Amino acid sequence: MLEVSLDILNEGFPAISKNIGRYLAEGGAFCMEANGHKPGVVLKVEGEYKAFLTVYWSENIDDQVKRAWNDSKEATEYGATAIALLLIKTLTPYTVIERSFQGTGFDYWLGTGVYDENQLPFQQRKARLEISGIWKAAGSNTVEARLQIKRNQLQAISDQGMPAFIIVVEFGTPKSKFVSQ
Repeated sequence: MLEVSLDILNEGFPAISKNIGRYLAEGGAFCMEANGHKPGVVLKVEGEYKAFLTVYWSENIDDQVKRAWNDSKEATEYGATAIALLLIKTLTPYTVIERSFQGTGFDYWLGTGVYDENQLPFQQRKARLEISGIWKAAGSNTVEARLQIKRNQLQAISDQGMPAFIIVVEFGTPKSKFVSQ
């Protein structure tokens, strides 16, 4: 079983500043704890990428943090991003190198290694990442239904010549569906 910590987001990534990384890590920890999970919870990853990850965090989810993340829809979005970034870093050779623009149909550009300002962006963009979060699944096919929506979204809007990954994170169980397209 692999072990990951939300705390590594605090260090930042090529497309995630340290401040944003801390924000995402706190959102991920909040989503886990608000759904009854404690540090050391096992996250089941299904799909083309299969794994069991033990997820840790050191963030103290006190009353102030709970009030700050009171909007569960927003918390789910950022919490899912935190988990997805860990999954990409842990299970693939990629990392996020650039935030995508709205309307492109995906959230992040992926590359290998550190973003190099001396190279043209298209030379570093190796794949795309689309992320979706679910606070708590309403039924057994909730994750599959969301995955299909995201597949359709990528097909309709984005460049189909470049690989894409879709990660759907569900915090109630917790679990994730991780596929490529």
